[in-house]
Amino acid sequence: MDPQRIALEPAHVLLVGSASRLARALTRGGHHVTTTPLADALERVDDRVEAVIITARGPDALTLCQRLKTRFQVPLLPVVILRPRPHRPLGSIAPDAWLRQTTRGREIVARIEELVRIRRAERELARLNDTLASLASENGQLYERARSDASRTLALLRELQHRVRNNLAAIQALLVLERHRTPRRSLDEAIDVAIARIRGMAALQDAVSTDAGAITLATLARAITRNMMDVFGPAQMPTCHVEGDAEVPAQVGSSLAVALNELVMNAVRHAEARSVRVAIERTDGEVVVQVIDDGRGIASGGAGGGGLIIARTVVRNELRGTLDVVPVASGTAVRMVIPVPEANPAQTAR
Repeated sequence: MDPQRIALEPAHVLLVGSASRLARALTRGGHHVTTTPLADALERVDDRVEAVIITARGPDALTLCQRLKTRFQVPLLPVVILRPRPHRPLGSIAPDAWLRQTTRGREIVARIEELVRIRRAERELARLNDTLASLASENGQLYERARSDASRTLALLRELQHRVRNNLAAIQALLVLERHRTPRRSLDEAIDVAIARIRGMAALQDAVSTDAGAITLATLARAITRNMMDVFGPAQMPTCHVEGDAEVPAQVGSSLAVALNELVMNAVRHAEARSVRVAIERTDGEVVVQVIDDGRGIASGGAGGGGLIIARTVVRNELRGTLDVVPVASGTAVRMVIPVPEANPAQTAR
């Protein structure tokens, strides 16, 4: 509020008792005056009243003052009593001014205006204090939110750094395996296999769901089969189907992507299959993923090629699961069983 406005606005004054000359003086000063007898004074005080002048005599005048001061505390309601100050002790609650009834009207008006200005300034100060308290509370909430967001962002950056480091380490390991493979592939074939493996790891990002970074396995499997077609071409690509779905934590999904990519690539490149089916099932505490093709199959007692060895190593060492070649009438079925604990409801809620 503008300080000049605080000073210039007319005041609403309640005049208790009979004082017509004082009422006229206040009115000439531009103020609003309401006159009331002593018995009705307390009920006539409302939010508009900014000062009270008590002209009534007797102990009831001081009693009214004390009741007004007790009732209207923030900010204090200015009360002036037109009588000399008593000599006896009055206690802690007393009027703002004692003025003689012989005091000139303009002096009383000047004193009332001074008290009203102080009261308006106190009211504005109280409002500003409330505003500052509200702003401080809001700033505190914003600070806590910013700190929480910063902590969350830092955690996400660390997780991203961890995943990138793990992916680079996995790519390096796969390239080292390819380098020491016997018999060696041709250069073009080795590059195609490396590209397929890297794109299989990249497919992991397409399968990240919005639920706390979980991996959707059906999306992962479809992304891997699409990558195979892009790398090896549609001429060598059998028909691929994905059945069922399950979600696994990100750390499980990253390792499972490597194993699944190797099994699908084996079926596409070596099985001479017309169709490849990826079946996904979630059971109590486990995820079962099967890669089934109708190709020429694996020789009885055979250990399989390098892709199957990589998949079995990843499932056994990183996922603590099992990988088995399941007998089928024709073709090959590889079954992976991965232990995946059920999600904690409290963690999911967060």
